[in-house]
Amino acid sequence: MVDLSPWLGLLIKVGIGIGAVVIGYVVVKIISSLLASVVVWSNPGAQERSDSPTDAKQGAGESIEDAPGLHVLSGLPSEHRFIDNNPTEKMIRSTIGDLDWFGGFHQVLLVTSPGVCFAVSGSLDPDHGLSSSYHDAKKGVDLVIKEPPTTVERMEELMVSFYYGDGQWKRRNVYE
Repeated sequence: MVDLSPWLGLLIKVGIGIGAVVIGYVVVKIISSLLASVVVWSNPGAQERSDSPTDAKQGAGESIEDAPGLHVLSGLPSEHRFIDNNPTEKMIRSTIGDLDWFGGFHQVLLVTSPGVCFAVSGSLDPDHGLSSSYHDAKKGVDLVIKEPPTTVERMEELMVSFYYGDGQWKRRNVYE
């Protein structure tokens, strides 16, 4: 008769090792999921997901600046509205033009690729003012217009210039 006890002992040790690896993997996944939830929960800038089908185009867990398209943030704390992932000039102009820039604080972002965006923001309330900015996370570039726009029409012009990629938004203004 063949003695199987050495093989049986080896199989038990391998089984225990595989089981420990699987349990470790599951524990790590649970902990990372809980930590991610805590980070999202504790971040006051994190946006709530809506039930809108257009919002569903933005991937789960993506920041707004990583989701290509036209976005509007309104109020403090900000309420996020995703307009379209492939906006037209008309959409950009109407989105900026339809906001109540006297009665609230808004930010309109045009994200062209993950981490690259152009924004117009602020309020026509004299205590706040308007602004324009450019952000490229990959290149580590953050620029803010030195002499801010004073009208909604000027903000539309800046955003449309960025949309078309003609560079006028930067050539005709000083961004620092």
